[in-house]
This record gives sequence, structure tokens and C-alpha cells, in this order.
Amino acid sequence: MTASPARTSTKSFTPSPHTMSRSWPMNEKMIIDASALYAVVDRRDPNHMLATPFLRSFARQGVFLLSNHVFDEIMTLVKMRLGVSAALQLGMRLRNSRHIEMVIFGQREEMATWHLFSRYMDKGWSYTDCASLALARQLGVQQAFTFDHHFSQMGLLVYPQ
Repeated sequence: MTASPARTSTKSFTPSPHTMSRSWPMNEKMIIDASALYAVVDRRDPNHMLATPFLRSFARQGVFLLSNHVFDEIMTLVKMRLGVSAALQLGMRLRNSRHIEMVIFGQREEMATWHLFSRYMDKGWSYTDCASLALARQLGVQQAFTFDHHFSQMGLLVYPQ
């Protein structure tokens, strides 16, 4: 999932030509994080100009995995920063998108998340970050669309690079 908003990196990344023009395999799956979603939604976000084209590029052939934890986090963040109307609009777009696969955690996923959260207390990972890692491990996904440096600490490939 994503680092809590307070822990989300504000560093702006420079796009790699490889990342932006990469051809993705059909139905490729990638974890999507609240930091990436927020960068797409808020034009004032320092990563907006990087996030938007990456989202469009990957969505042509791939599917983003959005957990209920990240959905909760991005809805709260957008409502607080951009208002209820923006949050509702984003929520409807995410729920209705054919490029987003919503993943609702059950008991097994929650247990895996708790295990990661309690095991890696020395890291700055939020519970939602750990939920994203649990989802990635469960589904064999090795990449994430995020601007949160914690995901590279977890061993995931972070996009855009």
C-alpha cells in the first residue's frame, strides 16, 4: 500500500526514457500506492508531471492492484487536502476503472500484513505499506507505482524510475 501521507517522499523523480516508453506485457500487474494516485490527482504535486504519463502508459496494457487499505488512505488524503467532491470523484473513477483491480483483504491477508508490520518495526513502514508488500508477495507481483521510498526498501521495483 502506501506510506502514510506524512511519510510519503516529496522528492521529485526524473523520468527514465526506458520507463516512459517501455512496452509492458499484456495484463501485467503492478501495486499502486496512494503517493502515486495523489500525484495524479493533484496538479500541484511535485510528481504530477511524472505520474500522469506513467499511469496512462502502463494502463494501456497492464492492471493496477489497489487494496482496500490504499483505497482508504487515498480517499482520506484527497478529502482532507482537496475536498469531499474530489475524493468522491476519485473514488468513483477508481471503482469503475477497468485498469484497476480492487483487492479486499480477508483474514489471511490481514494476518500476513500484521506479521510484516510487527517483524519490520525498525523500518518506517506504515501498516498500509506492509499491506501492499503482503499483497505483492501473495500475488507474486514485484513492482509498484509509487513515490514512496519504502517500497524499494521492501525489494520491489519502483516505477516510474
